[in-house]
Amino acid sequence: MPRRARISREQIVAAAIGLADREGIGALTMAKVGAELGVEAMSLYNHFPNKGALLDGIAEALVAGIGMPEGHEDWEDFLKEALRSVRRLAREHPGLFPLVLDRAPDLLAEARLIEAYLGLQREAGFSGEQAMVAFQVLSSFAIGYALSEIRGFALQPGRSRLSARELPPGEFPEIQAMASYFESVDRTAEFEAGLDLVLAGLKADRDERNRSWFSN
Repeated sequence: MPRRARISREQIVAAAIGLADREGIGALTMAKVGAELGVEAMSLYNHFPNKGALLDGIAEALVAGIGMPEGHEDWEDFLKEALRSVRRLAREHPGLFPLVLDRAPDLLAEARLIEAYLGLQREAGFSGEQAMVAFQVLSSFAIGYALSEIRGFALQPGRSRLSARELPPGEFPEIQAMASYFESVDRTAEFEAGLDLVLAGLKADRDERNRSWFSN
């Protein structure tokens, strides 16, 4: 009887991600992942003792995909591309993206990502405290925007329970005036504009603090 080929941890995670992308995270079971790989569920337990451990493995793989890009000499372009990868991850894996928030705080992969961000911002002239604030603000914007996009923005046609045009115009004149915006907004352009606004504010704060430090 031929020996069955061993499956790796990476193969299991990849199969689980593919299954969840197709059928939703609610359909994710050890038995179904095993079936994806053509093995019994018991084979998975050599790598993951339970479903929770598998979800941790998925989250770790997703976070590892949010890397620091190469080939950007300007620190702002460098950061922008890294934060764009957060949005791309959410759009590619909308059902799994929340795992990055639910399980990633305990992952070494996220610690490496934070370390890379902080080092970059320190090189750009931010103090340690400024760099941490900048990281928190930038990552919160990117993650928050990505979550809103995959779940549906308020008043977004087809994604919200109530569209802008359905609101009483006498009570909501400002929203009614922006109804066409909600229907035709370019989300990529909006995301980029948001990044520019956040970065401009962080740079202004950095420069002001540095001027104050040198004047003392």
